[in-house]
Amino acid sequence: MIKFDPTDLSCWMIRTMNLVIVLAFVPAFFSCKSTELIGSWKKADVEAKSYENIGVVLLSPKVSNKAMIETEVASALREKGIKAKATFDIFPFAGKRELIEEMDLDKDKLRDYVRKRVNRFSFDGLLIISLLDEQQESRYNQGSSFSFAYPAYGYNYYGYYSDIYYSVYTPGYYTTKSTYFVESNFYDVATENLIWTGQTKTKDPSSISKEAKIFAEMIVKEILNKNALVL
Repeated sequence: MIKFDPTDLSCWMIRTMNLVIVLAFVPAFFSCKSTELIGSWKKADVEAKSYENIGVVLLSPKVSNKAMIETEVASALREKGIKAKATFDIFPFAGKRELIEEMDLDKDKLRDYVRKRVNRFSFDGLLIISLLDEQQESRYNQGSSFSFAYPAYGYNYYGYYSDIYYSVYTPGYYTTKSTYFVESNFYDVATENLIWTGQTKTKDPSSISKEAKIFAEMIVKEILNKNALVL
């Protein structure tokens, strides 16, 4: 006759509950990523090759973001054994439309300027990152509201004052969430061909520095997965 041990059942229940709790948190954990890859393409008729010096260019009006993101992407490439360099001090006009207009640099002059800088620093590959679109969503958060039917009885003066104060003087406010759509293009300098392109979406990043690292690792991983270049 098989004896029933209630401790076996309790242990099984505890293990099962723990498993359920873990599984419940798995989707939430993986959904916390702000940046995701939404598109990727590689030129089919081009054989992948290795590159000796890749320049990373971010077209952004914000100098601080430009330096940060270029540095992270270049670092992610170097971690894979690929020589790469941030270009925030090489292409100072990148993303600065007003400066370009002030210096009277039309498209032809700007193209010549870029070619000269590429040749001067001996880049054989260029990874150009640009912000395609930024979408903002504003949401109104209702503040505390005052009701004329607020019951005053049962309150002393300081209790009534403190409660009513925070009802009257707590206004509503707006919060804005931003979604960024970014395109990254990898070019072979010798042929001037577009070798690979990828699009990412970043939703309401809490930290630009943390998101820059995630973005950099994601882009480099995809470039290698697509065999856009070889190590």
